Amino acid sequence: MSALAGARSLPMWRAFRVRDFRLLWASEAVSVVGDQFHYVAMAWLVIDLTRSGLALGTVLIAVGVPRALMLVPFGVLADRRPPRSLMLIAHLARGVIVGAIAALVLTDSASIPLLALLGAAFGAFDALFIPAQQAFLPRTLAPDQLPSANAILQGTLQLATIAGPPLAGAAIAVVGTGAAFTVDAVSFVVAAVFILLISSRGAIRPARDHEAPDPVPASPAVALEGPVSAGVETVAAAGGTAPATDPKAGDSFLAAVRDGVRHVLADPPLRTTMLLSLVLNFALAGPANVGMPWLAEIRFAAGPAGVGLLSAAWAAGALGGTVLAGNLRVERPGRLLLAAVAVSGVSMLVVGVAPWMPLASAALAVMGVAIGYTNIVAISWIQARVPAELVGRVMSLAMLMGFGIMPISLGLAGALLDLDATALFLGAGVLVILAALGAAAGRYAAAFDAPPRSSLRLPAA
Repeated sequence: MSALAGARSLPMWRAFRVRDFRLLWASEAVSVVGDQFHYVAMAWLVIDLTRSGLALGTVLIAVGVPRALMLVPFGVLADRRPPRSLMLIAHLARGVIVGAIAALVLTDSASIPLLALLGAAFGAFDALFIPAQQAFLPRTLAPDQLPSANAILQGTLQLATIAGPPLAGAAIAVVGTGAAFTVDAVSFVVAAVFILLISSRGAIRPARDHEAPDPVPASPAVALEGPVSAGVETVAAAGGTAPATDPKAGDSFLAAVRDGVRHVLADPPLRTTMLLSLVLNFALAGPANVGMPWLAEIRFAAGPAGVGLLSAAWAAGALGGTVLAGNLRVERPGRLLLAAVAVSGVSMLVVGVAPWMPLASAALAVMGVAIGYTNIVAISWIQARVPAELVGRVMSLAMLMGFGIMPISLGLAGALLDLDATALFLGAGVLVILAALGAAAGRYAAAFDAPPRSSLRLPAA
């Protein structure tokens, strides 16, 4: 019993003290489990219809491109409108879209053009949801609760990613893909109900450490997901925060986006964090996602089971890094963040030369820990640093560092694998290590740990 009480007292669970966060988490838990049914069912459906990997890639690109293109415009919208309302719309719209896919499958009417069209609509509403969710946490939780919230949400996603696909696969084998899509559609409706229960007025956002102690009301409520890591740029000194601009309805979207970009460019550590995220996603996404099947089949001759083991090692490591970030409290985390970035690069070097699958699996697990930790620390730091009226735009730019560069990384990795797979892994590892060394030489760690130069007073919504 004492062990259970000790586990409950861990810092990772702090965010659960806030009712609106508990509702958000319940919504996400239902949604991400439903998503696993969607992903497995879509892959199986397209392959079953066409026997073509190209067709599956086409459908996935149809989802990914609108999501990447719409992130920043919807980030502006998340700063202008109540995130709770935007999340509710996104859940219901995606539920309708997935329901339409289920109807097509159940009536034997599914085709690649229709699936691509519905996938594009799904990707667009995904882009609406992501910045709205990101804008929720810093408006609802205290800065010291943000790592807890991000770790809980990311950990739930990772657990669903580990356990969901086998469950979805077994269900599809018994009841078929149409029923699997129906499960996902229903999950969006249930998730929307939880969002509807969140306070419509939102929570009172606690003052930042460098603000006056009186709390400032936040705009109407509601939150998170996506990869942020951390680029090669010299940071001359700490601090430097652009003055926040409240995105009034009369302002153009272009002007609002420009304000978000100006804020990032005027804050050196924030700018460098974005660049590091871009480098990490470019260097690691392709080799990790495309390279693992290659390693399992070509280098280790382990077949599909090998792919599963390598993927599980990565996912388990990422979950461990997420839990670590949610519980570890470091007064000056900048150096540890850069060390984690460097460790991920060294791990990729080991993957590149590993002659045995257990060694490659161990390296991927270590890399997962480093990236999982880096994601939570960087996301929480950005959310706590950026003024509430800019969070939607800045976080959409951060998400773009991952979603925007990932297709390029995947395509380049696929081409390089056919030329020299070892060089691909080694090159990726060296690029990440150089990024960490470049940031360290520019005193990024000190800048990351220092408060912004200007005091951020948040206006009442």
